[in-house]
Amino acid sequence: MVKRILNLVQLARVLKERGNWKLIRHSKKQLEDFILCRSGLNKKSLVGAWFYWFRLLKGAEVLIWRLETFGFLFPPKSGSERCEHLNRYL
Repeated sequence: MVKRILNLVQLARVLKERGNWKLIRHSKKQLEDFILCRSGLNKKSLVGAWFYWFRLLKGAEVLIWRLETFGFLFPPKSGSERCEHLNRYL
């Protein structure tokens, strides 16, 4: 349980440092569907989503990788030019 809380703190820290806030503000509904597991192949009930995220917080690396894949986090050590290039279509 303590490991999951520490991973949640680590996730918040990474989101603060590398969060793609322009994309997050632009696609709030998509992020909400991602968090509540309401879209795609990963549809779950609200209780099922809670257990899914509880299990995912066992290892923060996978969750951070998923957020990077969907563009909600910038890759590590990406410069401001790269960040602007990633958001040029928003």
